[in-house]
Amino acid sequence: MMREAVSLMGGYGITEDCPGFLGQKWMDAQLEATYEGPEAVQRRQLTVTMINELFLDQYRDWIREMREIALRRPGTGACTIATAMEMWLWSLNHLLQATDADGGKLYHGTRQGVTFPLADALCWLLASRQQILDLLELEAKGPLNPVVAEALPGLLPFLTDLCHVQAARASGEVARICAELVYGYNRHPAWDAECGTACGCETADPLQAVMTGQAEGHPVGASLLKSPKAGPCVRFDGMEAFVRLRVKLDGCLTGSRLAKDRAAVALTTVMIPEALDYPA
Repeated sequence: MMREAVSLMGGYGITEDCPGFLGQKWMDAQLEATYEGPEAVQRRQLTVTMINELFLDQYRDWIREMREIALRRPGTGACTIATAMEMWLWSLNHLLQATDADGGKLYHGTRQGVTFPLADALCWLLASRQQILDLLELEAKGPLNPVVAEALPGLLPFLTDLCHVQAARASGEVARICAELVYGYNRHPAWDAECGTACGCETADPLQAVMTGQAEGHPVGASLLKSPKAGPCVRFDGMEAFVRLRVKLDGCLTGSRLAKDRAAVALTTVMIPEALDYPA
């Protein structure tokens, strides 16, 4: 995002005279990925900590917190984050117990193809949660600050929309990561004796049930020729709760694009002052 902010200003964005010190902030964003420890080390620490029962109890409190905020401020995207947090927690519990198609343990310290993406998903969620909490802090204490009080009536709706947009973005990333991890380590079915010949897909040509192969122009009785639409199809035994969470999360994205449009319109009214904006 910093790269995009700099590019919006053109060559001016990398100069010391650019309002907002965008060039310096851009460099800082790169340095932050290293100077507190390489990101791989940070992920490794997260994968150890995020399965701790104390953390998980606190995490459940954060879900309830987001639900309560959603009741008071539904436009913040807190409900979306709460649902995505539930999906992440379900996925973690599943991966802690499940094995891959070859019987290998999924959540393991050396299996970073599982643990690292799950840590990334957690960071998406906690960053968006903190953004919402920052908004509420500004709403509560902003009127007491003469520097920001005058601008609050316009600033709060804009920042609320940004929270909603980021909540949708974060939840989409979490849903993608969790779905890949939950489903991705199961072996895809093939046309064999174990799978059988029934595909069970609603998209299969209905003629196939009567004359296998005829719908594709093959001779009647060509039973070994399968429709390209027919699968073989995967099964979701034991995944009902995850499927419900996915559907619920999709519904929670309602209004997020409207929030993005409102934020975009609001940006067209922002004036960048000539004075440098860092406090003395």
